[in-house]
Order: sequence, then C-alpha cells, then structure tokens
Amino acid sequence: MVKKLLLLLMLFSVLASAYAQKRTITGTVTDKGTNETMPGVTVIVKSNPSNGTITGPDGTYSLEVSENAKFLVFSFVGMQKVEKAIGDQTKIDVALASDTESLDEVVVVGYGTESKRLLTSSISDVSLREIEEVPTANIDEALQGKTAGVRINSNSGTPGGGISVRVRGMSSISAGNSPLYVVDGIPIITGDQGQVGFSGQNIDALSSINPSDIESISILKDASAAAIYGARATNGVVLITTKQGKAQKTKINARASFGIEQMWNKPDLLNSEQWLEYQNDLTGNNINPGIDTTNTDWIDEVTQIAPISNYEVSAAGGNDKTKYFLSGSYFTRKGIVKSTAFDRLSGRLNLDHRFNDKLNFGANISLSGSENNRVEGDQSLHAPLAVAISLPPTYPVYNSNGEYDQSGPYANPVPIIEDAVNKANAFRTLGNAFMEYKIIDGLKFKTNWGYDFYMLNEHSYDPPTTRQGNQTNGMGFETFSRSSNFTSNNTLNYIKAFGEHNINLLGGYSFEKYNRVSSFIKGVEFPHEYLEYLESAATIQDAYASVNETGTNSYFGRFKYNYQYKYILALTGRYDGSSRFSDNYRYGFFPGASVAWRISEEAFMEDIDFLSELKLKGGFGITGNDRIGSFRSLSLYTAANYAGVAGIMPVQIANPDLKWETTYQSDIGLTAGFLDDKITVDISYYLKKTKDLLLDRPLPPSSGFTVLSDNIGEMENQGVELTINANIIEDIWSVNFNISHNKNKVTKLYNGQPIEDIGRGNQRIAEGEPISHFYGYNALGVDPSTGYMVFEDVNNDGQLTDADRTIIGDPHPDFIGGFTNTVNYKNFELNVLFQFSYGNDIFNATRIYTESLGVSGDNQSTNILDRWQNVGDQTDVPLATTTPNPVTKIYNNVESSRFIEDGSYLRLKNLSLGYKFDQQVLDKLGLNSLKVYFSAKNLLTFTKYSGLDPEVNYAGNDDVVMGVEFFTYPSVRTFTFGINIGI
Repeated sequence: MVKKLLLLLMLFSVLASAYAQKRTITGTVTDKGTNETMPGVTVIVKSNPSNGTITGPDGTYSLEVSENAKFLVFSFVGMQKVEKAIGDQTKIDVALASDTESLDEVVVVGYGTESKRLLTSSISDVSLREIEEVPTANIDEALQGKTAGVRINSNSGTPGGGISVRVRGMSSISAGNSPLYVVDGIPIITGDQGQVGFSGQNIDALSSINPSDIESISILKDASAAAIYGARATNGVVLITTKQGKAQKTKINARASFGIEQMWNKPDLLNSEQWLEYQNDLTGNNINPGIDTTNTDWIDEVTQIAPISNYEVSAAGGNDKTKYFLSGSYFTRKGIVKSTAFDRLSGRLNLDHRFNDKLNFGANISLSGSENNRVEGDQSLHAPLAVAISLPPTYPVYNSNGEYDQSGPYANPVPIIEDAVNKANAFRTLGNAFMEYKIIDGLKFKTNWGYDFYMLNEHSYDPPTTRQGNQTNGMGFETFSRSSNFTSNNTLNYIKAFGEHNINLLGGYSFEKYNRVSSFIKGVEFPHEYLEYLESAATIQDAYASVNETGTNSYFGRFKYNYQYKYILALTGRYDGSSRFSDNYRYGFFPGASVAWRISEEAFMEDIDFLSELKLKGGFGITGNDRIGSFRSLSLYTAANYAGVAGIMPVQIANPDLKWETTYQSDIGLTAGFLDDKITVDISYYLKKTKDLLLDRPLPPSSGFTVLSDNIGEMENQGVELTINANIIEDIWSVNFNISHNKNKVTKLYNGQPIEDIGRGNQRIAEGEPISHFYGYNALGVDPSTGYMVFEDVNNDGQLTDADRTIIGDPHPDFIGGFTNTVNYKNFELNVLFQFSYGNDIFNATRIYTESLGVSGDNQSTNILDRWQNVGDQTDVPLATTTPNPVTKIYNNVESSRFIEDGSYLRLKNLSLGYKFDQQVLDKLGLNSLKVYFSAKNLLTFTKYSGLDPEVNYAGNDDVVMGVEFFTYPSVRTFTFGINIGI
C-alpha cells in the first residue's frame, strides 16, 4: 500500500513538474521589407514539429512549449526561414525577409486571408493606391480594366450614376447579375435606390462610399471561392477592405485635386441651311434659308465644361494596443449637361484595440451624405440632352417677347435645365463592430455585427415654364425610402501546424435582416412657379407607401489543408435559408472544393532556375441566387376599391415549389512565375451552368392570372482568362495585362418559347443563343433604283413579315481586358491604363430618329447628306420620305441591322503623371511626403462606333437590356491636377 502511494506521489510529482516546465511564447511576425504584420506564418518547435501554430490575421502568435525546447522555426511561402533561440524569453518577435525579389502577397478571402501562393481558387486582388490620382465617385469605376473576367461598364456619364459589373458573364434573366459586395466582412446595400425614373441615370448606393478609404479589393470569381457566401454568390463576390491604423506615430495625409470634365464626342448634326435643304427634299417645297434664319446649336445650349474637385484628410497611427484610421472627404462634380451634379461629404473611423493576448476588438464606421442633381434622360421627351439632339436648329431659345420658345416639336431644353428641380439627397451609415477571442492556442472565436442604413429623398418639380409643367400648371414629386440591413457573422477558426502538415478549420453562423420602407407622392396645379413643394399643390394625383422585409440565415464551414506548401486542399460549404421561398425549398446547400499542386516545390524542379513558381489548380462549386421579389412563392392579395367600398382582391397565385436559381461552376487554372517572379502568368478556364432560372411563365386566362413565378430555364457561360504581370526593369517599369473571353448561351426556356421585343433594341432571349441578342430585319442596302432600304426575305415567301426577322447582332464582347504600364524614374511616376472591349455590337437607337429621313421631325445627323436623291445613286443612306416602301410596306427606319454597329473600342482610361519631392525638400518643409500630379481620364478613345459613347447603355444596370444607346448621357473626358501631402 505504501509503495502504491509512493508511486502515485512520484507520478503526480512528474506530471506537476512537466506542467510547471511548460510556458507560453507569444510574439508578432512582420515583413522585414514593409514592416507589415504577416498572417499565416507557421511557427513550430524545432525539436518537436508537431507542436506548432500559425500567426493570426494581425501577425501575432501564441505557442505553449516545454522547458527543454531550444529553438522556434518561423516559415512562410516566399520568405526566408528563420530559427530563433528561446532561452528564457516569453516574447519573441520576428521579421522575415523575402526569399525572392518580389514579396509574397496576402489576399483577402471569405472570412479570412490567404497567401496568394497558396490560393486554390480564382481570386483577383486589386490595390487601389492609384485612385488617389484619379478622383472618382464610384468604387466600380476604379476597377475598370484592372482584372480579368470582370466586365465593368459606365452606363451613363451622369455624376454619381450607376455602373454595371458582370463577373464571368451573366447567370440570370430576372434575378440579378450584379455581384455581392462585402465591406470589412459585412454585406452591404447596393443597386439603384431611386423611385423617380430617369432612364438609366441610376442613383447607385455604392456612390455613397468614398473609394479613397479602401485599402484593397478581392474579387471571388469562381464558385469554389465564392461558395462560402452561398446563396448570394452566383454573380461573384467583391470583398472590400478599408484602411486600418498601424502601430506608428500618427501620420496625417491631406489630398486636394481640381479638374474639368468635357464632352469628348459631340454629335454632328445639321445646321439650319442643311436642315432646310433636307426639308425641301422631303416635302418638295423650295424654302429659302434667308439671312436671318435661326441657327441654334442646341448641344452648346445644354452642355458645359464642368469642374470636378476632391478634398481629403486622413490620420493613421497607434501603438501595440490601439490602432486607428480617421478620414474625412468632400467630393464635388458638376456634369457636362448643365444643372447635373454630384456632391458627397463622408467620414470614416476605424479602431482596433488589443485588450490582452487573448482579446481583440474594434469597430469600423463611416458616415456619408450626398446630393445628386439630375435631369431627365434618354427615353423622355423632356430630357435636355435628348431634345438638344432632336430639335431642329431653326427654332430659337427665346421668342420675340423674351419668353422661352416652345413652338418646336419637342420641349425647349433650356428652361428644363434652368427651372426644373430634380434633387436626390442620400444619407448612409455603414458600420460594424467585432470581437476576437483566443480560446486556446490556435483556436479563435470572432463575432462581427454590422448595420447598413441608407436613406434617400427625391424632390422633383417642373414649373409651368417647362413644357411638361405647363400641361398641369406645375408638377411635383416627393419620394422617401429607408433601407437597412442588419448582419451578424460568428466564426470559430482553428489553425494548427503539425510538422509539415497545416490545417485551417472555419465554422460559422450568420444572419441578415433587410428592411425597406418607401413612399411616393405626386402633385399638380401649383399656384406659382416658385412654390415647388407639395404642400402648395392643389391636387394630389398619386400616392403610395410600402414596406418590405426579407431575411436569411446561414451555417457555413471551410477546411483548408496543405502539406509542405505543395499539396493544397480547400473544402467549403454553406447552408442558406431565405424568406423568399416557402418551407418546401427555403434552405439550400452550396458546397465548393478546390485543389492546387505547387509543382515548382517538387525536387525534380530544383534545377529549373528560371521558373520560380508553377502551380496547377482546379475547383468545383455550387452557388445560389434568390434575388427576386419577396414572397413570390405565396398567394398574395391587395386592396381594391369596389364602387367606393374598400376590399381585397388576389394578385398572385402561390407556387410553394419555387426554389433557388443554382449555378454549377468548374474551374481549372495554371499559375507560373519566371525569373524570381519578375514575370507572372495566370490562366484559367471556367464553365458555369445555371439551372432553375427564376422566370414568369404564362398561365391560361381561365386561372384568373396571367403569369406564375417558376424555375423554368437554364443558361451557361464558359470562358478563358489570362493575366500577365511583368517587372520589366526592376523598380522602374512594370506592366499588367489582362484579357478574357466569355461565351454566354441560353440552353432552356419554358416550352422552348423565346422572350422577344425586349427594350428599344428589340432584344431577344432564345434557346441556343446568347442572352439578349439583337433581333430584327437584316438590311441588305439601298436599292439604287428607288432609294428604299432592301431587307432580306429570310423565308423566301416573297413578302416581308415578322417571320423574316433574324439575329442581327450580339451585345456580348468576344474579348475584354486592360493594359497598365507603371514607370518610376527618379522622382517621376507615370501610370497609363488602356481598357478595351472587342467584338460586341451596339444597337444605336438614336439613329432611328437622327437618320429617320422623314418619319420623325427630329434634326438629322450629317450622315444623311449622303442620302439617295437620284436614280442610280450608290449609297447606304436611303431617300428622304415620309412613306414606307410601297412594295414591302416597311419604313426605312424600322429596327434592323442598319442600326447595328461595331461597339469595339480601345480607350486610354487613365493617365497620371506625378512628381515626388526628395527628402531634402521634405526636411526643409517639415513633411513626410509631398507629391503633385496630373491625371487624365478617357483621354483617347479609338472606335468605329458612330454614337456618343461605345460604353453606355440607356437602360443602366438592367439584367437583359444591354448594348443599346438611346440619347444616352455619354462618358466624359476628365483632366485633374492634384497634390498629396504627408505630415
């Protein structure tokens, strides 16, 4: 018994001694070249490789070691391995040096970061440092031409207007094609929030965010990367990381820029003499222009050279415990169309506090207010630019008594600009608070709570001095909308190194609650032109109010494993529930898997010195889409007026089997680095197949309803992407080139029935064809004997009918891309970005009117000077006539291939030249940095397109109407001078 007790005492003594001999080592790992903290660094005990950990997102680590442990080993891909003696230390900080000339980058991925070399998925990362020299109102605009597989179009030159972004093509017809935007881990409100229609001149919620507050952007392009966001990731995910403070003495940066914008392409229209000659030809009259004939240049009357300016100040600093970033900015931009403008005032505060070795918390918050002054556009007969193009020059701005002349076929645009009021005031609060707690070594819990609040008020008034306001003695609108999105993400993350085995486990739960309240009211009959608010309206013509709430909740996880940094596996999954579907299909599971083999790390590659990196990667994933109207699966009722008695009536039939659109995407790619990564090449091929498209299918009239929301279509996209980065002359000249090809095809529709006559381009959706191809008559040219257009008789039945319409164009480009050159020589910096689109068609719907040759009363393009006038004339412009072809009964300006044009273009998107003052000057001035620069945007455009701009689209960010210009507000050319000061 005594022996047993002695043995137990000895055992407890040994265990206690062993426990007492253990201690915890903590520290921070930084990059020696940049002093930035390094996440993902492996830290192991040299004598016991199974005892290890990985540094967290802030570069810190904590590792429990035994007393007899002598050395710690720090390793990271692309960095030199470091051994540190432990001794009696409990805190060991390490700075790793680059193993090559170029530093290995860390890329933001869903709910974390990853070494760029260890990526298994297609993720593009963009640093936005260069936007400091190209002031812009919109985040998306700063991304144009910078990443493969992402097509970005400035649909309108309207200040603060919307931009369309398509990641690897279009995956939906009615449920949205824009990517999900996530700022500092929180999904945000995006899209057009306005209620007063201005034909493509959207009020984009993204314009309320200051691009200069952004540190970096990652775009998750393939499903294996995006599946971690599940139901909202079909169209890709844009992860935005804002600037954070650093452990340093406070640094203050101030920036100011001033510039002008101008119309880069003015339309060539007839002057009065040419117009009257054309009218003589059209009517057979003989009108003498005369000396005193009015010759108004309506374009000059409504456009201007407009100023643009931007002012910013920021401060960043902190210590080992607390770090902060604080910024404020004022951006103002006038439009080239008079009375259009966008002004934004914004501020941001980002805080991060380390309470102790286990607890870290912080908050990011931004506030912004903006005012958007617009004028009607595109499709409206009261749009200044549209009527300036359309009004013949023979009409004056003012009549003989000094009042606005309204005798023309369209409204005089000058009083619309000077007297009409169209203001949209937006206020946004976007913020999140987070806490991260280290439970044990390698295991951390993080909770992140975010709130996005967006409020918009639109005020519109047309006084009697405008033609539209004169019809009702004044007309006014007032709208209000309030949108909020409340989000919570909660994750457990376990990171551990077991010798040469590294694992990263993530599990989490999130939920979102979206709420939108909106109201609209319209009044007419105002007693005086200066009384513009609805309290003065004698009659309220229309009013409504509505509320909409939706919600999602999700469970997600990710497993990452790599062996020797050579063989890498990533598995993700997300289980999403959406209030938009019934209980039958409310939840969907969206998995993803990807692998990578770093061939360059194999022993047989050691003697291939010129090849610094070679990685083969591939993946597959499933993502979803629920972006349809709320409660489409339910029976819905609305209020009705039955002879003055309130009641209800059904408006929607239930479909409890309505479910998610689902996209299946596979991806394979190769990444190579040459000459110590002086040249890197990344090429990828992908195939996306979307099933269960959410569409309305027709119902028999006997049902009492016309349509039912259902899953009745399929679509696919396949494409290739290529990115090349080259450091041609070290620290002097670097180049980035990207090009991508995407082919879209609709593979299934309800009963094979095409969807036709979409928008002004007569676009069509049909099986076996790209979405929204142009469909109309094929114009064969002008008959020299009659002057009428000749159209193809497709079915050879001797007559022209709808059956002879055919595919006449495709708005999708064959290739898109960008080419950036960055040159640093002594104190000078030059950055040149070319952006291009090749192979896409544009339907120039403006020409239907400006080359109508008699069907309308519009002013005409100078192209009609080459019109057919005599028998035997060889030309592609028909005769001037108000009648259709007497044989075919078809007008010359019918929607046809006559108005299809090649929309390819090469654009010098950005050019900036800066000068950094050297240290001697800075020391005298007491500054840390000083830079002056000049930048130009849209400086040159090379295109065969005859319209105002090859990039615009009259329908804005529409899902199916694309590639159509119709009197659209064009992109602008901008020249800017600026100064950046660091204190």
